[in-house]
Amino acid sequence: MSRAADFTIKGFLYQFNKTMLEILRSPDDAIVTVEGIVEDIEVTSSDAKTAIQCKYHEAADTFTPSIIFKPLLQMLEHFHANQAAGIRYILFAHFPSMTEAPNQSTQLTYLKSALDTKNKDLKGLASNLRDKVDLDKFMPLFSMQVGPAFDDLVTQVCAALKENGIPEGEIDTLAYPNAINMVAGISVKHDPAERTTTRMKFIEILKSIRKTAISRWTMALKTRKQLLEARRAQLKAHLDTNSRLRYIVIDSKGLEDYEEEVILFMKDYLDKYHFKQVHICTPVLCLCVTKDEFQEIQHRLYQKGIISTDGCIGGHFEEQYFFREPLSSRVSKGERKREFSLRLLRWEKHNALLNHRKCDDLFIIGELNFSVLDTSDVNVEHLATSSFKEVKYMMGVSNVYE
Repeated sequence: MSRAADFTIKGFLYQFNKTMLEILRSPDDAIVTVEGIVEDIEVTSSDAKTAIQCKYHEAADTFTPSIIFKPLLQMLEHFHANQAAGIRYILFAHFPSMTEAPNQSTQLTYLKSALDTKNKDLKGLASNLRDKVDLDKFMPLFSMQVGPAFDDLVTQVCAALKENGIPEGEIDTLAYPNAINMVAGISVKHDPAERTTTRMKFIEILKSIRKTAISRWTMALKTRKQLLEARRAQLKAHLDTNSRLRYIVIDSKGLEDYEEEVILFMKDYLDKYHFKQVHICTPVLCLCVTKDEFQEIQHRLYQKGIISTDGCIGGHFEEQYFFREPLSSRVSKGERKREFSLRLLRWEKHNALLNHRKCDDLFIIGELNFSVLDTSDVNVEHLATSSFKEVKYMMGVSNVYE
């Protein structure tokens, strides 16, 4: 990952942490909106509404006012159109060189400089507000706050989780990563009403989750190794059970090492979880790939000694044929050889088929939207990582994840 990409992800994580802190510290009657209509975070209680913009600038060696002109102008624009609302505006920003917030006089200077900006991307917005927006009325409602360093903010969030009744031993590898994932999930909802929560609701949902969230956000945390180990331990109980029907859906687009690892993954999986005579449930592998890519995977599996069935007869798919039990024959030393050891589907063509015969365990690998599947009475394991090696480690078919 490039340094720029790392800072971008860290910027999102910083905002998620600030959002969590606002949720966890909000009054019982407050409604917190993630990615609100006004700003990044909105807190509405019975007596006030606060709009917070969160900015993270770890890469900025020195602070220059022009860095904050855009959020300042956006706040001024909203205030100018909604003066009667009495909204409080907070710019919460982290700059390594800034240890304390500028005083009111300096903040006013920043606002005036923003209105006079010559930046080509901002001068249109600035000119619409210049000599129109009332800074004297805006200033009592505005404050600039200096955010702590990333790790210090995380420490504050973990302390707030504990204060809200989360057992200390569950915070690092269960509650905190799941909280990050919850905020990330809420932030992308299209309907603003679905981007709201309360402290009590947030904590209630968080306490009910007993699986460690694995996503691109949680895998960017410093506790990545501990999260992988925790998820591996959680998956072990069901994976060690011989007679469970498992569907594995793989989104090839989100996996950086898909091409070089997918066949090795299936070979290792079958060698560990579908080789004994008591392994009676043939797994289903469903791939999010094109028709040509699907056929190539089928051929590569064959070259690796893995015989699969795609349910096709004379170019036509037959569901009954797909779900037939494989014939088997006895070979040396009491072992049996199966007609096929894997059922193979293409997601775009046959995802609805997965609802026809329910599995015990549904593994979703990648960031696929699988809402079309009926997951009632099914154990769903969503491993939304970008690395197949991490998937292999969590599923116990490999002892390394890098």
